[in-house]
Amino acid sequence: MPIKVLVFHAMLSLLLFETSWASEPIVEIGDVQPKVSAFTFDGAKKPLVLQSVDEIAKHFDAKNSTNLKNKVDFGKQEVLVFAWRGSGQDRIGYEVLESFPEQIRFSYRPGRTRDLRQHVKIFVVRSDVKCIVNGKLVSDLEIKKDGQWSSTKLPLVGLMEGKAVEVRVRGILTNGIIAIGGETTGTTIRFGKTTWELELQNQKTLRAAAEKLNGKPVVVSGLVRTQKGIEVATRTILTVKSLVSGLPKEPPKDTISERIMGKPFLRTN
Repeated sequence: MPIKVLVFHAMLSLLLFETSWASEPIVEIGDVQPKVSAFTFDGAKKPLVLQSVDEIAKHFDAKNSTNLKNKVDFGKQEVLVFAWRGSGQDRIGYEVLESFPEQIRFSYRPGRTRDLRQHVKIFVVRSDVKCIVNGKLVSDLEIKKDGQWSSTKLPLVGLMEGKAVEVRVRGILTNGIIAIGGETTGTTIRFGKTTWELELQNQKTLRAAAEKLNGKPVVVSGLVRTQKGIEVATRTILTVKSLVSGLPKEPPKDTISERIMGKPFLRTN
């Protein structure tokens, strides 16, 4: 067989393999380790959702970041990181429900032993699947309905119908943006591949918070709406009611740092 034909078949096989891998709803990654800062008290029930290379860099050192980045296509996938401290018998499992897009249900089973250890479970999932952890949808976006917040994913039906929708969203804030013709509020929030403008309503407290949290994770709530633009056909603007840091809360001051089984953890007095 001619060399050109062999090369063609080899490239085709590689392409089909990569396409098949990327089309899988979920793949577990077992050879990367996050920074200590990624571990939280409820990390088994509330995984980190990483949707960009920048977010990986915040939770993994250079070596592990490179390793993980090479296994993710952020145009089609996102990363779930379960990092927590608990019994050595703690377990996290999942099942893929038959639907399209698929639904992936994660379950956490706490152990009964008192040997406190670090646990890490990292999964690469397709962006269009719904991930449910302990009965709750994993998403950076929530809507308020009948006084209750519930996780959801884009697109928002009400927004598509031209209505304002009350939302709460977690993402990266950018302040001080300048656009042609002044067609911007000057502040945005990015979550996944989506960017919304933030309208701070000239409130000093909100503007001060936006300056302080520029480039950092935040949680914003308010009413989101669409508006026709000039340079941009449709602008999506969130009128902010609340703006707070999205970083995990610091452990209580009365905690004592210890090591068990060679692993660091915190014990509360």
